[in-house]
Order: sequence, then C-alpha cells, then structure tokens
Amino acid sequence: MNARPSLRFKFDLASHLKKTVAEIDAMDSREFSYWIGYSRWCRPLDNPWLQTGMLASSVLAPYCKNKVPDAQDFIPIEGHAPQHPTQIAETLKQMAADLGQK
Repeated sequence: MNARPSLRFKFDLASHLKKTVAEIDAMDSREFSYWIGYSRWCRPLDNPWLQTGMLASSVLAPYCKNKVPDAQDFIPIEGHAPQHPTQIAETLKQMAADLGQK
C-alpha cells in the first residue's frame, strides 16, 4: 500500500469520514482532489499511530541516555517488515540497555 499513496489516502479518508472505501470511490474526482489538497495544505487527517508515537517518544525522552526514539519508531507497519520474536526480544534488550537497565 505504500507504493500506492492514493489508495492509502482513500482508506485514511474513509476512516476520517466514517465511510467505506466504495463510498469514497463513488466520490467524483474533483471532490477527492480537494480532500487531498485540504489534507496536505490546510489540516492533515488524524493519524492516531503518529499521535501515539509522539506521546511515547515524549514520555521516554527524559529516560534515554543515548538517542531519543522518534515518533515513527512506534508506528508498527510504516516501512518495516514484520519482525521475528527473536528480533523483538533483541530490540527490547537494547531499549532496556539504553535506559540503563539490565
């Protein structure tokens, strides 16, 4: 879906308007283009993952010795392949080490 930003935007807009993607597809192209422009230049559509990531990053910042995590680090799918449980365990160990814990 990252390769097709317009499709991703359709899903975001459908969620925002509480409609189905089929209802968004029924929207004429002019209105859809206005929604793209509005979200890009006036007010972005809500992104709860990013908002949560910003909050998590802010909460952890005072406890991080080396590098403060970025909000994007908390978005589970954005550009990341799914991790194997051993990779997750290693990441958690590294986070604990960064916080000065064992």
